[in-house]
Amino acid sequence: MVGIWLLGLLLEVPYHLTPGVEPVSTRRLAVIGDSVTAGLGDAQTETWPRILAREHDIAVQDLSHVGDTVSTARQRVAETNFDAPLVLLEIGGNDVLGSTTPAEFRTNLDRLLTEVSAPGRQLVMLELPLPPFYHDFGRIQRTLAKKHGVKLVPKRVLLSILAGGDATLDSIHLSQAGQQQMADVVWGIVGPGYVSDLNEQ
Repeated sequence: MVGIWLLGLLLEVPYHLTPGVEPVSTRRLAVIGDSVTAGLGDAQTETWPRILAREHDIAVQDLSHVGDTVSTARQRVAETNFDAPLVLLEIGGNDVLGSTTPAEFRTNLDRLLTEVSAPGRQLVMLELPLPPFYHDFGRIQRTLAKKHGVKLVPKRVLLSILAGGDATLDSIHLSQAGQQQMADVVWGIVGPGYVSDLNEQ
């Protein structure tokens, strides 16, 4: 019994480590997300992709949209041209909270990652913090991240922001303080690639 427990613990360890990002070729970033990234449409709120662009001199193509599921995000990506060497995905929360079945989630996420993947492009995806009884979505995320070579950011990272006292408006959508925290956390993940690029210029 102890051996089984230890094996399970060892298999889980990689999913608790924040992935590293390799140096990029250009100072571009594409972001695919839902309202956690896009905000709720308040013009006075500076979203975290805009903060990244302003604070770190990178061109951010923000494809996030309120209400997007993996399926609608995939449609948005199909209609958009982008050449960013790094793509960050914060998507899937509306699938978990909505009517998407795990089978549909698997199919749509597989297609999205297939379409976004390109030679020389790095994909980084935020793991979903999940409510009880929704672990199938998490297993699917992990399986497809491995299949497509996606760097998966542990769910504790996003959860630590959402659980912050003044970071959200309603426990999900980010306040301005939360947007800044998210920008800082995301930069901690993707920044090393762009810092290397800047040092070479």
